[in-house]
Amino acid sequence: MCGEWNDLQPLFINDCPYAYYVYCLAHQLQLALIAAAREISDVHTFFQNLVLIINIVNASCKGNDKLRAFQATIIEHLVDIGEIETGK
Repeated sequence: MCGEWNDLQPLFINDCPYAYYVYCLAHQLQLALIAAAREISDVHTFFQNLVLIINIVNASCKGNDKLRAFQATIIEHLVDIGEIETGK
């Protein structure tokens, strides 16, 4: 990624001299979320639960299949009651 940014950064600066380069924006966003989660217990709990859910679903194919089936059931129900529309 660094090689791509090294080629891309001069294009941004030439186009907009006031632009500034931020290395690894995703990492900085992650650090901001961690700082926020430490101060707000509800946010911290949400991300803890999210990590557990992701790990459980990704760990087993059976769990992944159950999640997909559950999502399909919910979508079918929403289509039946008219909450979402299909492309028909």
